[in-house]
Amino acid sequence: MCIRDRKEIRASLSKKDISVLTSIIICILLSIFCISSLEAEEADSLSIDDTMMSEPQKTEPYIKERFENWTLKCIKPVNSIERCEANQIIFNQKQQPVAEISIIKLPKGQVAAAAATIIVPLETILSEGLVLAIQELEPKKYQFKFCNSLGCYSQIGLTDDEVEALKMKEKASIFLKHISSGDQQIVIPMSLDGFTKIFSNLIQP
Repeated sequence: MCIRDRKEIRASLSKKDISVLTSIIICILLSIFCISSLEAEEADSLSIDDTMMSEPQKTEPYIKERFENWTLKCIKPVNSIERCEANQIIFNQKQQPVAEISIIKLPKGQVAAAAATIIVPLETILSEGLVLAIQELEPKKYQFKFCNSLGCYSQIGLTDDEVEALKMKEKASIFLKHISSGDQQIVIPMSLDGFTKIFSNLIQP
């Protein structure tokens, strides 16, 4: 295009036309800039935890209710029903925890009406097992299943008669041998105050 043609085209455009064209160009540039900025902000706001790399949070156990020396400890996983257990931490005279027992109900039709997990201190003599004596019932001996950093675990089944005895009686005792006591047996008393109420609050599977 020659210089003359360019001058003619420029002359044919009015100042108003030039202003409109300029506005359109500015709007296009601003739109491109805004879209780019928005995309950058969205990318910056994402982190690995917000994407598929994240794992669902696990619900922590919580104490739902207290009954004397027992607590109703529950957990409610996401999209699942609440599960609870009767729990008691047993302290010695120095108010140091020496044992823990947790009890859950079992489905009907089984030999055991409930299941109990008893945790005792590390360095318990495992070969001697653990004896649970419920007032006026014959004591029963159980073996330990495993130990971890919290203590040593014994998992036992409780019959209907034993559950009823726990409800009716005032105390039960755990007997064990510990490396610190030599051949002498250690007795850990367990309070049954509040057990009847807390057991009635447990849901049967």
